[in-house]
Amino acid sequence: MDHRDMTLSMEELKRLKSGFNKAEEKGVKDALILMGDKAFIASIKNKTVITTVNKEQLKDNVFTNIDGAVIV
Repeated sequence: MDHRDMTLSMEELKRLKSGFNKAEEKGVKDALILMGDKAFIASIKNKTVITTVNKEQLKDNVFTNIDGAVIV
């Protein structure tokens, strides 16, 4: 997230954690978590954010190697 110059508020961190929990409940291993104008590719199993994408980078983007998506 530092490389993308992205910071999250405490509320956004809570929403991201909620996205992890929802994905885990459904058995998702690698997820796309969409939150407002931000997107996160996350390893649910490892509880790690792999990649972050901001609003400008979302356009015309293809996400691969995920097995679920969560919108929070």
